[in-house]
Amino acid sequence: MYYLSAYQTGQFGYVHALATATEWDAWLVTVIPNVLDANVRSRLRSNLKHILVGMEMKAGLITPHATRGAGNASVLFEPYYTVMIFEFCVGAFSVCEGLGTAFRLRDVGNNGANAPRIAPNHWIASLVAVADPNGNLDLEAKVRGIKSVRDKMHQDRLGARQEIDWHAFSYDDAFLPAKSAILALLQIDPHHVPAATNLTA
Repeated sequence: MYYLSAYQTGQFGYVHALATATEWDAWLVTVIPNVLDANVRSRLRSNLKHILVGMEMKAGLITPHATRGAGNASVLFEPYYTVMIFEFCVGAFSVCEGLGTAFRLRDVGNNGANAPRIAPNHWIASLVAVADPNGNLDLEAKVRGIKSVRDKMHQDRLGARQEIDWHAFSYDDAFLPAKSAILALLQIDPHHVPAATNLTA
């Protein structure tokens, strides 16, 4: 049996081995532009901190399964593994979209209270301008790759696809670029990233 963390004596119920949602607050408070409406900032912070914790759990299972080596027992049933990579990418997309939209709103002098729709090209450009201004991290390509994986949630135009979705949900082609994109965002303010997170490993 594989565990993210061992139970302590007398402990029962869930085990939390990584950062808590509260521990993500400091990073998010620093990174989310304070010129946005207070309610918008609060909702975005709450949404993203819970998404980040969920991504940590998924990374804690995906990575040991993918890197376990020949002959070692699987950590996950293969369909779970593939779906977890997909879900990790959906989470990564949400974090990128949320922060990119916040940066774009700041750039155009809108506090977000009127809930404007921000086109992907606009929020991606604002996200890259903050997190990868010199293009050294290839963040734009990674974010667009994450978006491509995330868009596989739509099942209404399957005739336009060349193959089944699982082929797009691999460790090398989907998980690692998504995790690398998140790492680039964390470097916006590395001093407030929770020490316990596995998203920097």
